[in-house]
Amino acid sequence: MRALAAGVAALAGILVPAGAAAPPKVQPIAPIAVHPVGSLVAQAVPAQSGARPAALRLSLRTELQCGRLGGGPIVVVFPAAERMPAALQDGDVLVNGKALGATLEGHVVSIALPKTIGVTCDVVEPGTVSVVFTKAAGLGNPLAAGTYHVSLRVRATGAIASFVVA
Repeated sequence: MRALAAGVAALAGILVPAGAAAPPKVQPIAPIAVHPVGSLVAQAVPAQSGARPAALRLSLRTELQCGRLGGGPIVVVFPAAERMPAALQDGDVLVNGKALGATLEGHVVSIALPKTIGVTCDVVEPGTVSVVFTKAAGLGNPLAAGTYHVSLRVRATGAIASFVVA
């Protein structure tokens, strides 16, 4: 057994030159936050009360087929204190970075999803959908500082998130 240990030590000396630097220390990887399916995160930008125009960023974890949402629309309900524009224009709402048409009735926005044409794969897996109401939409943060709730629904998945304005 000692002969085997001596052989391994000798081989290690051959493979690693005497003047070689010590191997780098292993750094732990920072944890990645993965939200459960059906969770919604909301953020007002800027987060200042009374700010107008303001953007609102929503991020929904849901099941996607081939990386896409199927059968829309996406319905977003804003809090009563949110100051809404008279109408939304093309480009005011982005879904996964793409401008989509949206209609506004009071504090409810309906975002039309494009129809899937052709053959679709059968892969259904969790993914994230980003919905951004750009500053061009003309939203206004509530006048009073506080925590407000926004809801988002698409197909059978619905979720509520809070956002803070100070």
